[in-house]
Parts: sequence; C-alpha cells; structure tokens
Amino acid sequence: MNRDAVVQILAGCSVFARLDHGARERLADASRVRRFDKGEQIFARGDLGGGMFLVAKGSVALSVTSADGNEVLLALLFPPQTFGELAVIDDGPRVASAIARQPSALVEISRAGVLRVLRQDPEAGVALLRELAGLIRRVDEQASDLVLVDLPGRVAKFLLAAASDSGPAPPGTTVRVDLPLTQTELARLVGGSRQQVNRVIVGLETAGAVQRVGSRIVAIRPDLLGSQGRGRKLL
Repeated sequence: MNRDAVVQILAGCSVFARLDHGARERLADASRVRRFDKGEQIFARGDLGGGMFLVAKGSVALSVTSADGNEVLLALLFPPQTFGELAVIDDGPRVASAIARQPSALVEISRAGVLRVLRQDPEAGVALLRELAGLIRRVDEQASDLVLVDLPGRVAKFLLAAASDSGPAPPGTTVRVDLPLTQTELARLVGGSRQQVNRVIVGLETAGAVQRVGSRIVAIRPDLLGSQGRGRKLL
C-alpha cells in the first residue's frame, strides 16, 4: 500500500476527513501499514500505548477479559474505523485487547504525527474527541444493559440497532440486514453464551421477528423486536 493509498484511506476516515490534502500527506508520512493474520493480536490490554490505528482492510475485535477469564467483546471494527485513540491522548496503557478477525491491513499512525495534526487543526481534535465520546457511550451503555436488561432484550436491542442503519421502518416492514459477525461474536457482544443466544434467536424467528438463512440473520421486523428491546430486569 503506497503513500497515495494511505492518503485516500485517511480521507475516508471521520477523524481526518476535514483535513486538507497536505495535512493528510504529512499524516501519511507519519504512518506505516501493518498486516495481521486472522487471530493475530495487535495489542493486549495493559500494553504501553503509542499510536492509533485505522482499519484499511479486514476487521478487528476489541475485547476485555475479567479476572475469572470471561471475555467481553466491546466492538467490531471495519474500514475505515479507528481505534487506539486514547493512548494518543494520554500516552497511557491500552484499555482493551485488539485482535484481527480476518487477514487485515491497518494504518498505524504515530502519536507524534497525530498530535502534530491536532495542534495545527482544532477540527481534527474535535473529531477525535467525538470518536472517543462515542466509544465511551457505547461501553457505558453496554455495561448498564448487562445489569438492567435481560438477555432477550439485549439481543433485540442489538438487532434493532442494526436495522436502524437503514432508517425508520413503518410498522410491518421487513428490513434487510447484513450482520458480518458469527453467533459466537454476537453472544460475546451481548454478554451471553452461544447456546443461550441461539435459543433467543430461534424464539425470535418463530415469532417472525427475524429471518435467517442457515445461521445468518438476513432480515428483521423492527416492530416485533421493539418490545423485547425495551425489556428490563426487575431489580
């Protein structure tokens, strides 16, 4: 991947999209392209930070593991999403582990290069903070849901979010979806076992709330999922 290709990838990223071409070229000069095989670790929680990453090809899973060995999947990232921004801000250790879900190409941008751009372009700083705020909100909501929402509600909420990418759907409308994740990954995202999540999905399919081809969910009825997605545990 040459310098021009990196500049083009940076232009498609929300953090750097507003930079002028020259600034993106300087950022590309402070970057390197790294390739990872499926299942290869990019960094581990607690590793010293440094630069941030932009997914150019493939996909990345961010996760944390508890003291008893339970792993929680925080996010799945696809081109042109970024991760590792927090280490750029505070130069601290990584707060999650990152693993390549498939053969992936990542643009690693040095901390010095990012800080130089942030000093020169406040808009880039605002965009970076917006990305970090979005991540914090997602993690906070995920933690709250694990306490307050039962597993069927968490599955329904995740599917409703996937359906919302297509915009509002009138009652009775079936929304086509393309969920690029395995059922095991879905289970890790919603805090359940694969067997538990499979039972929930089978129930939703029986109720007409989802349609599957094999094990893959291909369509959703948001109106039938709505009540599940608002479900709450009784504390």
